[in-house]
Amino acid sequence: MEDKEIIELLLDQEEWQTFECKRAAISPSKLLETLTAFANTEGGLIVIGLEDPEKAPREKRLIGISENPDNLSEFLKLYEKDIYPPLNIIFKSYIDIKNIQGENDQIFVIKIGKSNDVHSLKNGDTFVRKGRQNVKIGSSEIIRLKYEKGAIKFEDEKSGISSFDDIDLQLLNQYRKDTSSEENDYWQFLKDNGLAVKSQNSFEMTKGGILLFGNNPSVLLSSKCGIKVSHYYGTQPTYSGDPNFVTRPFTIEGPLIRQIEKAVEYFRNIVKTSPPKLSGASFNPTLLVPEWAFQEAITNAVIHRNYSIQNDIQVRFFDDRVEVESPGTYPGHITVSNIRSERFARNPIILRTLNRFQSAPNLDIGEGVNRMFTVMKESNLYEPLFFPPSINPNSVLLILLNIKKIEYWDTVSKFLDKNYQITNESARKITGVSDTLKMSRLLKEWCENGLLEKIGKAKKDSSYRKPGQELPKDFIFKGSENKKEIL
Repeated sequence: MEDKEIIELLLDQEEWQTFECKRAAISPSKLLETLTAFANTEGGLIVIGLEDPEKAPREKRLIGISENPDNLSEFLKLYEKDIYPPLNIIFKSYIDIKNIQGENDQIFVIKIGKSNDVHSLKNGDTFVRKGRQNVKIGSSEIIRLKYEKGAIKFEDEKSGISSFDDIDLQLLNQYRKDTSSEENDYWQFLKDNGLAVKSQNSFEMTKGGILLFGNNPSVLLSSKCGIKVSHYYGTQPTYSGDPNFVTRPFTIEGPLIRQIEKAVEYFRNIVKTSPPKLSGASFNPTLLVPEWAFQEAITNAVIHRNYSIQNDIQVRFFDDRVEVESPGTYPGHITVSNIRSERFARNPIILRTLNRFQSAPNLDIGEGVNRMFTVMKESNLYEPLFFPPSINPNSVLLILLNIKKIEYWDTVSKFLDKNYQITNESARKITGVSDTLKMSRLLKEWCENGLLEKIGKAKKDSSYRKPGQELPKDFIFKGSENKKEIL
């Protein structure tokens, strides 16, 4: 991308969860707060030398770093020594501009990735990003954040249970058989597999061990760790009059592998008992979502949810979609943008144990999410929708749309993956749709289904992007951190 294109793209952005612009006159300590807040939340991009869009019109925002180059220099020295642990800076770059006085100038861009750690300033202050604000958090919130990131693991904690009275021994024996460990002592086997701990002369199950092999983990751990299933007629819940439930909502409890099996069994029963719909000249199932995609969605939720949060996984069936919402946001460095290419396990013992069953619901080869996308595409359905924390805070919301794909979507989707945003005009150009109103209806429909979101408030020449989409992967600056000859 040319500098001019990059600048226009930056000017289009509104300050929010992952983007902030500051004048160079700002205190370096304030910039450090934003860096740690981004790293502790979803990562983000800071542009220095660019005025806040709410404080000046577009043509007056390119102030430049010449306003106070010493502040920027101080900031670049401090972030390497005043933040612990050290940050993962993805890139930093100077971009040439003409400032509002018409003089040669530069802006400075620094991108920070979402971190697996919790970062604090040298003085001990810790920040997270909420909307467009940096929010200081205390010790209890820091602990919660460590659970979220997987820095503290719920599954490793002691459960207080040191007998097999409440353990599903049939399931445990099946696991021992599947792993060729039938001759091993029960307690030693559990300890060797991270499912129990030994203190002095006695053994104790871990919370992960109870989740995997307890008869009823929700009772044994005094926590909500099941799957709540709600099945609705129509496309929205009815909050007035009679509820529009197909069946009364129910909770699936028990060992984790049994929860997955029962949830998939309910899905299979819907496919079997729902009347087919006439579509064109043929009858199609009411539920179009492939079983494997649903199984992967449920398995991911069970494996990667945050078990320190007192809530069940929520599964909601509607006529036009299936929603799977799991407690806790994306673990470690995982974001909506990298979920198909990156791996991080908040609960590695649970992941490993489920995978070692002969009837494992998960493959543990890093292909699960990609396969889910593939099987949805093969069924001519829209790609799975993972919603970012800025839209759906404190949980991971996945939607599998039960809607046949409009033929132009693949073209629009590929364009957005490379170009970040799209307008009615550019959408018509790449799809061949000549009618402006027809394209407006398509864009509106994609927004209503959650596939797109409108950028900004403009009614005319609106731009659209995928929810939570970051700037393009090839958003590479020609400048470098050493390019300062203009100043």
